[in-house]
Amino acid sequence: MALTPTNFFGIVVRRQRYKERDALVTILTKDYGFKTFLVRGTQTAKSKISGSVITFSYGEYSGVIKNDGLSYLNSASNIKQFDEIIQDIELNAYATFLFDLLHEAFIDDPVPDYWYRMLFKALLYIENGYDAQIIVNIMQMKLLEAFGVAPNMDSCVVGGETQGVFDFSVLLGGLLCSKHFDSDIHRLHIPKRIVYFLRLFSKISFDQVGKIEIKENNKDLIQHAIDAIYLGTVGYYPKSKTFIDKMKRWHV
Repeated sequence: MALTPTNFFGIVVRRQRYKERDALVTILTKDYGFKTFLVRGTQTAKSKISGSVITFSYGEYSGVIKNDGLSYLNSASNIKQFDEIIQDIELNAYATFLFDLLHEAFIDDPVPDYWYRMLFKALLYIENGYDAQIIVNIMQMKLLEAFGVAPNMDSCVVGGETQGVFDFSVLLGGLLCSKHFDSDIHRLHIPKRIVYFLRLFSKISFDQVGKIEIKENNKDLIQHAIDAIYLGTVGYYPKSKTFIDKMKRWHV
C-alpha cells in the first residue's frame, strides 16, 4: 500500500476520542478492510472533518493507508449517514453486531466485494425500516460460509434425503431428517417451522424480506437456533451480541 494519500469508499464503524483534540476512527474500507485512522482536530470547533467521521457515516474518504499501525485520514466528500441507525439504540446495536461479525470473519484482510455489498445492503434495509433482527439473522446464516462452516441446508447430512421432517445437527453440520434423528442425540430439537426459516434465511435475498412475516415467539426460537449453530461451529460471538441479548430482555 502506498504512503501517499489515496481515495477510498468506506463506512465508519466506530469513533473514540484520542488525546485532547483528535480521534481514532475505524472505517470499513471497500478495498483495504477494517482500518483505524488517526483523525486530527476532531474535537475543535473549526474541524471540517469531524461531522464526516461520525459512526455510521459513509462516503468517499482520502488518507494514507498503512499496513501496520494507524492510518491517517485527510479529508472526506459526498458523506451520508444512516440517520435512523444513529438515532435508534436497537438499530445501532444490530448494525454494530454486523460490523463485528464481518470483522471476525475476515480479521484484517480486505472484505470480498460480495460480502461488502451484502453488508451495505443489510444496513440500508435496517435504515429503511425493515426488521433489524430478521436482516441480521439472514446475514448470520449466510456468513457461516465466510467463517468456513457453511452447513448443508439442502438435504439430510446422513442419507441425502430432501423431503420429510428435518431438524438441525450442529455436530454433523446441517439438516438431519427424521429417519436419522438418532445419529445426533444433541440435535437442536427445533420445530419444523424454525427449520423452514433457517433454510429460507440461508437462501433468500434481502429483496424478498418484505414478504416475510414472523411472530415474535418464532423470532426468538430462530435466534436461539442460530446462536446454537454459531457457538457450536464458529465457537464464539463478538461482545456486541451481549448487548443485543440484554435489549431483548428489556421487552420481556
